[in-house]
Amino acid sequence: MQRTNDFDLAIDVGTAATRIHVEPRLTPLTRPSTVWRPGGICAALRGGVVIDAAAAATVVRELLRAVPRRRFRGPRALACVPSDATPDERGALVEAVLCAGARAVSVVPEPFAAAVGAGLDVANPRGQLLVDIGEGVTDCAVVREGALVASQAVRVAVADLRRATAEWIEVGAGVRVSPVEAERVLREVGVGPLSSWQRMLRVVGSPLHGAGPIRASIEIDALHDALDPVVDAIVACIGRFVAELPAELAEDVRESGLCLTGGGALLTGMSERLVGETAMAVWRAPDPLRTVIDGAHRIVASRVRLPVWH
Repeated sequence: MQRTNDFDLAIDVGTAATRIHVEPRLTPLTRPSTVWRPGGICAALRGGVVIDAAAAATVVRELLRAVPRRRFRGPRALACVPSDATPDERGALVEAVLCAGARAVSVVPEPFAAAVGAGLDVANPRGQLLVDIGEGVTDCAVVREGALVASQAVRVAVADLRRATAEWIEVGAGVRVSPVEAERVLREVGVGPLSSWQRMLRVVGSPLHGAGPIRASIEIDALHDALDPVVDAIVACIGRFVAELPAELAEDVRESGLCLTGGGALLTGMSERLVGETAMAVWRAPDPLRTVIDGAHRIVASRVRLPVWH
């Protein structure tokens, strides 16, 4: 791939967390993609894209303050967005990062950055398939010869699974759980069958009426049934994407398999569901939660040409 303009740092403004990676740090700076305003916590993003540019700017600005000023003033940033982001959605991200103090901003599709971060040879002349199941969006892409040659996304992902978990526990067990507890439960039960002896799980939350906390036991199989519509939407999107690939790309990706990244990659049973849907080998990236920011950081470090949006 050819060289492009220099960048000073990489930014992944994600639905759940925003990360900034800059040399010589070995790990990215990270903080939640939320801000406090009178009345409560406000989310800067939903479905992988900026819905509140002012909040997103605040989030990025706070992270930029942790970058030593002597390094640069007004950094040139490379930011990541879902492959299906509209021009307006890309513009909202650019506006937020500029308002946070950046001098210039370029954008890269998240699955392309994730492919680099997962260690795929994106310059390979044979297509390689990556699926990023993130907090707010499931993004599918094929990379080949330094380009994103096919992509498809659906705004259904881990946040929807967590929400379905919390709603089912509230209705089924009469317990209102925090997002942290819903996350714990989701990680415990996954999206596929567990060991035969695992039938119940204890949860802690608040009662619908009165004071708490209280504990309750929930049926794992019943929770899986409640999660299935969301999982089906995610898996169906990936299955359609693979089924509709041109014959040449389909042959390539069946040889290389499906690389799975994002928080959804860590859910027990997700890989098995995708094997069943696509009839392909599925393998998980070494560090699924950091593939996007790690890939963007490597792009910044190597000064490679960014893929053209299609």
